[in-house]
Amino acid sequence: MFANKTHKQADEALKNGKIEKSIELYSRALEESPNECNILSDRGVAYLHANQKENSLTDFNRAVELQPDYGYRYASRAFARNNFGDIDGAIRDYEKAVELDPDDPVGYNNLGLLLEQKGYQKEADERFKRADTLSEMEDKLLNVIDKLEEKPSTPLEPNENTHEISEGNDSAVSEFKKLFTSKTQLKAFFAFLKNGFKIK
Repeated sequence: MFANKTHKQADEALKNGKIEKSIELYSRALEESPNECNILSDRGVAYLHANQKENSLTDFNRAVELQPDYGYRYASRAFARNNFGDIDGAIRDYEKAVELDPDDPVGYNNLGLLLEQKGYQKEADERFKRADTLSEMEDKLLNVIDKLEEKPSTPLEPNENTHEISEGNDSAVSEFKKLFTSKTQLKAFFAFLKNGFKIK
């Protein structure tokens, strides 16, 4: 979700490769919504594309200051630091990001890649393993939707345990279907959780 209309216009400009225009629009969007972390972070990305290291890190630093308990802010700054050649700073930020958000497979994977670059293979492998485990868990949850939507080709034969099992499952399945009717909705829910309960 965008903070204001100008924020959305800035995002569209950046997606279309109009970097300088996006920076101008993000700056105007910040005038309309001062200290809005998503605008600061997005402008930081635009400055990164423009190879303006100081401006980029200034925006990411401010976003971290405003939301110090949100792992995504550290992960964003880590990405920028790595892009500008500060691997040690990026590692510190990714470590903080996964400390705050221990269920983020991307953070663990990126941390592993940087540790590997520094020659810490054992530590890197541990992060890769955690990233793989978390990704598998997400995949399994996403596959739940497909299974819930499948209809059995033939009716199940009744037995003494059928009623007891189906009664509990029907209730859970019914509630789950009310919440998530597609994989897209479930993915959006994961993004909502990772974005600090904010829609973006």
